[in-house]
This record gives sequence, C-alpha cells and structure tokens, in this order.
Amino acid sequence: MRQYIAPIAFFALGLLAVEPVCAAVQSFAGSTVNQPRWNRPIESGPNISAFAVTYSRQNFFLPEEAFCTINSSQDFDGYLHLYRNIFNPDQPLDNLVEGANDGSLGPGSSQIPADPTSTSLLLFSGSYTLVTSGFDELSQGTFQNTIQCDGGVQPQSSCFQSGTDRSKNVCLRNSFAVRVDQVTNHASDGVATPVRFASTDSAFFWFFSPLNYEVIVKIINGCSVNGHFWVFAAGTTNQGHRISVFTLGSPAQFYTRSEGPPAPAITDTAAFPCL
Repeated sequence: MRQYIAPIAFFALGLLAVEPVCAAVQSFAGSTVNQPRWNRPIESGPNISAFAVTYSRQNFFLPEEAFCTINSSQDFDGYLHLYRNIFNPDQPLDNLVEGANDGSLGPGSSQIPADPTSTSLLLFSGSYTLVTSGFDELSQGTFQNTIQCDGGVQPQSSCFQSGTDRSKNVCLRNSFAVRVDQVTNHASDGVATPVRFASTDSAFFWFFSPLNYEVIVKIINGCSVNGHFWVFAAGTTNQGHRISVFTLGSPAQFYTRSEGPPAPAITDTAAFPCL
C-alpha cells in the first residue's frame, strides 16, 4: 500500500487545442468522497476486491486510434481503471482495458499504462470511461486526472458535433456545448476560459485570471417537469459577455449581457425541448 501525501488543492485545466477540431490533453478534477461504491478489480483483474470503495467516473472520446498516457494525482491512496464502451459497476471486469494502483510520480499517484517500462498505451477510437477510486474502503479524497493522447482526446462523446470550436467550450450533460465569448476589455480574443470540475451539469468560466471565476452555467434536466432542459446561469461581473449553448437537433441559445450593470441571473426553463 502506498504512503499518503499531504492534501493539496486541485484545479481543472482547460483543453489545450492542437487544432480547432481536437484537443491533445484533457484534465479533470474531482472527489470520491460521498460517491457511489463498487467492488473494484484488483489491478487489471481477474480478481475483484472483497470490499466496496467509493468511485468517480470520467467519460471521454477518442476520434481516432492513439497512444495515450493517463496520470492521476491524489491526496489519498487511489486507483485508476479504464473501460472502453460501456462501464457497469455491477460487472467490473466487463470492457476493462487496464487497472493501475501506483504511478511513476510516486506516492499519491496512479498511471496508465501500469507497466513502468511503457510510456503510453495504444487505444482504439471510441468512447471510454476512466474510473478513479480508493485502495480500500477508507481511501477517499480529491484527485486530478490528465489524459494525454497523440491523436487528440475530446471530452464526452457527442457534445461537439455541432461544429463549434472545442478548445474554449465545456461539455455539460454529454450533449450541450457551452461557451462564453464577447467579453469586454478582454486582453485577447474576448473568449472566456472554462474550468472543468467533476460536475457534468455545471461549469465555471474566468475572463482575466484563472483564480477569479466570473460566470457559472448549469444545465438542468426538467424533462419530467415541463418537457425541457433548463439553462441557469449567474455572473459575478459587470463586464459584457455572451453565453452560448449548443446541442444537436435544436437551435442554439444565446444570452447577452451589456457592460456596466451587474450581470442578472438567467433562469431559462424552456431552453431546449426534450427529444
């Protein structure tokens, strides 16, 4: 069992674009505290742990075959498991690609590929789920995972097929691409930078400093209430900006705020019909 390291603060890095159509790196910060439990595989199987541990899952998509390296930094004794196509916690060996306990970065890290003599793992194109969990039932905490592939890695599988630029968008609910642009007094292109946390329905954006979040946007499933997905947003800024939300099968929604007065809250409960 690896030794523990002192807790550290994690933040989510944005997607670093190599081309407008794909990104080489995706980082994901999250926590396994108070999450669902499962009996994880021991390394890559075929044995399963006799105790249940909490876990957090991250979905990503490879548009083409690629050599990938996945690193995880944790403030607890953590574990990584990678699945292709469908991940079912009740069938932890199905579709399992690889599992890893310790990483090359030392205590408080896990890495795929697990083989210390290999620097990357060949993965075929398709959908993947990265599962972060603990070594034992008491191992819980925060983590940051970084997925780096030579062929590009996209967050979630269907979010960015609307033709929008992926590098400054964030994917919510695996279907909605959210972007904040037209920021006034911005030093470069007027596009805000998304901050990607473990949440799949909410995201923050910063305008001028990664330590100063300006806007939060979240997508709510209101299908059972009024047959629509809802867009809620709030800004802690008086800078002008536009929030854009894209999804397949429906017109994009735009919410524009002028420079000067504080940004009002957005509560659009009829933003996108449930298809």
